[in-house]
Amino acid sequence: MAWKLLSVLSAVCLGAACYFANANKQRTAQEKIRLEAAQANLKSAQDRKTEGEAAAKAKEEQHTALQKDRDNAKEEVVKLATDAQEKEATLVVVKGNLEQVTRQVTEVRKQIDDAGDIENLVAQIEKLKKDQTDAEGAVANQNQRLASVKESITSLSGQINNLREAEAQGRRGIVAVDFSARVAEYFPEWGFAILNKGNSQGVFANADLEIKRGQDVVAKLKVRSVEQHNSIADIIPGSIPEGGFILTGDTVVAALKQTAADEKKTSAPADKASDTPVAPEAPAAAPAMSSDPFGAPAAPAAPAMSSDPFGAPPAPAAPAMNSDPFGAPPPAN
Repeated sequence: MAWKLLSVLSAVCLGAACYFANANKQRTAQEKIRLEAAQANLKSAQDRKTEGEAAAKAKEEQHTALQKDRDNAKEEVVKLATDAQEKEATLVVVKGNLEQVTRQVTEVRKQIDDAGDIENLVAQIEKLKKDQTDAEGAVANQNQRLASVKESITSLSGQINNLREAEAQGRRGIVAVDFSARVAEYFPEWGFAILNKGNSQGVFANADLEIKRGQDVVAKLKVRSVEQHNSIADIIPGSIPEGGFILTGDTVVAALKQTAADEKKTSAPADKASDTPVAPEAPAAAPAMSSDPFGAPAAPAAPAMSSDPFGAPPAPAAPAMNSDPFGAPPPAN
């Protein structure tokens, strides 16, 4: 009987050992699968980091190009302003000559009234009239040149304003009101989505976006990183309505409320006070176009005039451009 009891106990122990060995084998296989998944996720994260560094380098190059364009535009405006001042000084001289010729004509007419060599005086009058006509033509020519210069200055000022606005949008992270994109891929377990547009289509870091399906807002996004043709946006916690979901291909638009725009309104008075340059005081007799919009030294003053005959307003002063135009978030308060 003892050997039978021992046989039964041995069989039970052998069965238990087989069961635990099989369970350990299954757990080992599952741990191996988890390890492979973790390694794949690590490689994907490293790839995204490399792509992010390349995108950051591209943004730096774009920033350098924009600064170069801005400097070239400034130099062109200064050159045109100098040319306008020179032409305005020439115009003053021509006007002075015209006034002198007019006085001479008046004196000759008075001499005719007082008598004398009428034929000689008539010849002098005709010559003076011709000189007056030539002087008036020179004045009209100078007026046309000044108008052309002012048009060029206006065009360059518009280009500078466009560059300034593009830098400001990138700096504040505000996308255009009519911006539209699509959800290329959604990762609910990670809480972010990949969009099918990047910085070449108007996406900036820290921009506030919304996912809409029809007229309903499905979720709200905050752009985390931007590449040339796609971008990554985090889902704002709590923005997905109860029972809502995100699908690949959903429409992405600009949010009605832009956090960066609110921050700009809050800091606008301080920025305005610190960025507005103090214009140098112009001499009382200097013409209106003698002010330089970029702070260059004033050219020699033209002959005294009562006011600018063309009513040209001074070009706007360029604001300080020492901030990042590519969407770096402002420091936290």
